[in-house]
Amino acid sequence: MNDKMKGLIVGLTIGSLLSGTAAFAASSQIEVAFRSLTYMFDGVEKAPADAKGFIYEGSTYVPLRFVSEALGKKVEWDEENGTIWIGSNPKHVVAAYKGGTVTKGEFDTFFALQALFNNGHGSSKDNPEYQKNVITQLIQNRILFGRASEGDQNAAKDSAAKQITAWKSQFGETKFQADLKKVNVTEADLQYFLVGSIGSQNYIKSSISETQLKAKYDETLKVDKDAYTIASVRHILIGINDPSSAGKQLRTKEEALKLAKEVQQKLKNGEEFAVLAKQFSDDPGSKETGGLYADADVSAWVPEFKKAAIEQAIGTIGDPIETQFGYHVIKVESISVKTLDSVKDQLKASLEQEQIQQFTEKELPGLIEKIDLGQ
Repeated sequence: MNDKMKGLIVGLTIGSLLSGTAAFAASSQIEVAFRSLTYMFDGVEKAPADAKGFIYEGSTYVPLRFVSEALGKKVEWDEENGTIWIGSNPKHVVAAYKGGTVTKGEFDTFFALQALFNNGHGSSKDNPEYQKNVITQLIQNRILFGRASEGDQNAAKDSAAKQITAWKSQFGETKFQADLKKVNVTEADLQYFLVGSIGSQNYIKSSISETQLKAKYDETLKVDKDAYTIASVRHILIGINDPSSAGKQLRTKEEALKLAKEVQQKLKNGEEFAVLAKQFSDDPGSKETGGLYADADVSAWVPEFKKAAIEQAIGTIGDPIETQFGYHVIKVESISVKTLDSVKDQLKASLEQEQIQQFTEKELPGLIEKIDLGQ
């Protein structure tokens, strides 16, 4: 081969078993020409550490790992399946936890589905911390779903199927499938995603007992005795500043108090609350409804208004109450305390969040063995 250095590659000897007797194929030899090659990547020269290229039967062979990694692609050899993975390997394990693993393919699918449910996904998808949070959520769903009862798991499957049917009905089959295709997932992927998410929620919900609900109810009242107090109150606000015009002054404080007392007297004289509210009130949220706030949580009101609603005798017209908004003339129509049964859904939601947070912060970190999204 003139100026080419000749090399010899000896073919592998292949063994096989025939009727219990070892038979070996004859060794074969091929002749190749090694030569010095220059590798240019986007105008930049890079050289392999030791592997050389060679020519065989008119074709030039170059070291696969060197070229792939020079192009920024990771190379993996799967000996069990005789497969070379270049770039993303969907079977590569990117996370491990007690009881299971997450492959690159599984994570990619779960991650892609976030685009359908998380409005901020597009702007966050390249953020490593966001990616870590997503895979942590996947692991959490799997663990909690695995703890759910068979009944809760089956209920999750039913709920997921109903959600998909509802979406198809709302948007149409064509758009539904197009939306899935846009993020490169299938309907089966979506079904699996929903079942895991709903099933983990079902587990948390089922773990909350009546005793816990009662304890939460009592604890809340211990912190704030009026936490569940509701009242129906009519009021007329005589404001000092106009809330619709960036605080433009309507009247002085003295003028507001004087007018509030006049309105109070009109009410005591038997004039209609609704009529006077529409005529005098500066509260846009109630003047058109007769000044009424019906069955409202008193804890949502400013302290002075709340105090008057709780302490003022029902059915009476009280003296004007001063708040940051001006002066209020108030009539309390009813007041009561929500029962445990009436706030169970609210308490359950609160306890669910607490238990999820406790699991995420205290138990989950000890169950995760590794997360490696470096690939």
